[in-house]
Amino acid sequence: MPTIRLPIEESSQCAEARRIAQKLAAEAGFNEVRAGQVSIVVVEVATNILKHAGRGEILLHVTRPEGAPPGLEVLALDKGPGMRDIEVCLRDGFTTASSPGQGLGAIRRLADESDFYSVPGEGTAVLARWSTPPRVHPFSAEPHLLVGAVNVAKYGQEFCGDSWGIEQSEDFSTVLLADGLGHGFEASQASLEALRVLRENPDLAPGLLIDLSHRALRSLRGAALSIAKLDRMRDKITFSGLGNVAGYIFSGAERCHQMVSVSGTAGHHAARIREFSYPWPANGILIMHSDGLSTNTGLDSRPGLAHHDPTLIAGALYRDFNRGHDDATVVVARAA
Repeated sequence: MPTIRLPIEESSQCAEARRIAQKLAAEAGFNEVRAGQVSIVVVEVATNILKHAGRGEILLHVTRPEGAPPGLEVLALDKGPGMRDIEVCLRDGFTTASSPGQGLGAIRRLADESDFYSVPGEGTAVLARWSTPPRVHPFSAEPHLLVGAVNVAKYGQEFCGDSWGIEQSEDFSTVLLADGLGHGFEASQASLEALRVLRENPDLAPGLLIDLSHRALRSLRGAALSIAKLDRMRDKITFSGLGNVAGYIFSGAERCHQMVSVSGTAGHHAARIREFSYPWPANGILIMHSDGLSTNTGLDSRPGLAHHDPTLIAGALYRDFNRGHDDATVVVARAA
């Protein structure tokens, strides 16, 4: 399910955000108490955006972990004055303006998980998450890649033409990002078809997955497509890309590699599908994004962002590098 994007520019939109969040919480099966927690947090972050930044966005995303009930993520993003000492602001009850939850500390108290990132003069990003206990894989209790994403449609479009997914096994994690040509329903069908190919063939190498997707998309709109496969035993990423979906490897906040895609469009034209291998650092972060974000997207000039939750990282990158006239997706995966 794509992310729901809600602009926050005037007070009536706070109530609308609360209504939509409550509806999503109910659809996810939350009880009245947990749905109430979601409502308080959404009104809190919306009120903070208006009072401190003047305008911003709230992103709502229903998560569907394999083998577990749905969860809900709330991202609040603004480019306001930011906070100099976020830990002081997170003390429960601390607020510089009257708000329903009485400060950021209420978000940390009411959400199952939360994360906060703020830089003076550059804005604030807030993540609140309500989730079920993670499913333990039968082969291991160790976590694999921690993954977060923002996946939003172009303004005015009901469907997002971008799709992304991840398949994980004991030794491998494969991340796919597809950008269907154009916008709307037909673009979404093309990108979802590439995701289906991954779901049905999770063990294949990226180049073979690209080839299968190219064949599967021949009767559809076509898509730019990138696939990265992490081999945890060898600390290596194998990457194959077709078209303008970008991929980068960071070691912490330091950019190590821009992964190479070849020209072409899955389903239409693919001259020579190639694979490239890159070392995976111990503190590696993989970032992949569609062309709805600018080409300089990265962690380089974002102090401390690399240490945060992948979903919060994705939200901050979307806020800062979104071109504003296209579907936009950014996927962030980091070593657990």
